[in-house]
Amino acid sequence: MNSDSKIKEKNKIYQDMGLKILYTCKNEICARFPFFSQGAAALPFVMEEIDSAKQSVDKIGTKTQITSIGTDGECIKAQPLFLIQTWAKEPEMLKRGYLHMLLHCLYLHPFYGEKREKRLWNLACDLAVELLTEENLPKNLWGFSDEKQRKRKQILQSFEGKIPSAEVIYQRLLEDEIPFEIEEMETLFSFDNHALWEKILGNREEKRSRWERILTYTNLGKERQKHRIGATAGSMEEELEEHYKGRYDYRKFLRRFAFPREEILLDEESFDYVFYHLGMEQYGNLPLIEPLEYKEVNRLEELVIAIDTSGSCSKELVQRFLGETYQILSTRENFFKKMKVYIVQCDCCIQWYRIVHSEEEWRSCMQEITIQGRGGTDFRPVFEFIRKEKAKRELRNLKALIYFTDGDGIYPREKPDYETAFVFVKKTENMRFVPNWAYKLVIVERT
Repeated sequence: MNSDSKIKEKNKIYQDMGLKILYTCKNEICARFPFFSQGAAALPFVMEEIDSAKQSVDKIGTKTQITSIGTDGECIKAQPLFLIQTWAKEPEMLKRGYLHMLLHCLYLHPFYGEKREKRLWNLACDLAVELLTEENLPKNLWGFSDEKQRKRKQILQSFEGKIPSAEVIYQRLLEDEIPFEIEEMETLFSFDNHALWEKILGNREEKRSRWERILTYTNLGKERQKHRIGATAGSMEEELEEHYKGRYDYRKFLRRFAFPREEILLDEESFDYVFYHLGMEQYGNLPLIEPLEYKEVNRLEELVIAIDTSGSCSKELVQRFLGETYQILSTRENFFKKMKVYIVQCDCCIQWYRIVHSEEEWRSCMQEITIQGRGGTDFRPVFEFIRKEKAKRELRNLKALIYFTDGDGIYPREKPDYETAFVFVKKTENMRFVPNWAYKLVIVERT
């Protein structure tokens, strides 16, 4: 066997070993956190060829280090020698690293660095996902050596228990607000090769939208797991929820609460016309199969929309919010024919409310509504109002409260048993006052 054949054979062996290692990492993560399964399925593995001119395949076990692994949002590309070397010394590092790359994709990091300083953006993305991972993985799971862990912990503690987005961290790095050396942080928190982000081909917007959809499914899967016996202990799900919030605009938030339900409607998709015509031809008026009368559809059922009518929210802003909300809710796929939406005006108390059951009533409400209140802002009366409506069984399946506001007011301390979102027309300093258990959403401009 000549040297080229031997190298090809070794290439094949090492690539197979590398694939097995990555599949092991993937399987363990999906077993521990099932809601990551769809994201993991969206990243197939590609093993790189070993370049015999630059790196001998016989150097495994020496001090030679090959650090080539990364993702472009479509697959994970890896150098098999790097996987084998790392697995032999620190297998936990690869498991953690796989999660690191998956989180990059879920937070859309590969698609947003075009106009940023490359080195600082890469570090900001690494810090963002490592903050989340370090905070929420069970203790002693996929950890580091004591010395490395001590240095990492010192840097992570400088964020005071918060898990900011990559954009926020990037701004802090630009303004030199993180009191550690760039080189040290890169050494401690970098894992994958971000150069692949620059080589993303095709439509970046389309690929970003794909991961936004995967993020939605991930979040829905996480919600379902919360209600299962034996769900993952600790705060992992809650902290992931907190970090996900910045990635949802108002439209996506509403779509999260569409859920399957049967409605009286002909299901033509599952209707087999072959059997229908066969019966009519053979037996006259006796079809062998008839269309199902029930079809599973996605609709919203109950919703509360609250409007902060304090002096800082103008009529124009409220109309803009209601107009955007109508554009979302008026689509046929969002509502049951018999919907129930509360529209509530509140400043420091409930000023007015109306219950809407149809698109016609909604349009009428938009035309007739006048802003009432103009006092100080207290968000708590709306939560108390909902509690009373639920006690009277007027609200039986409430999924979400959406509160349009400028954010300056008194918030309730305890999280309710339904999702809550405080919606802003634009980003503002008041968003920092929103409790950790609530969403902070911005109405995204539509072009």
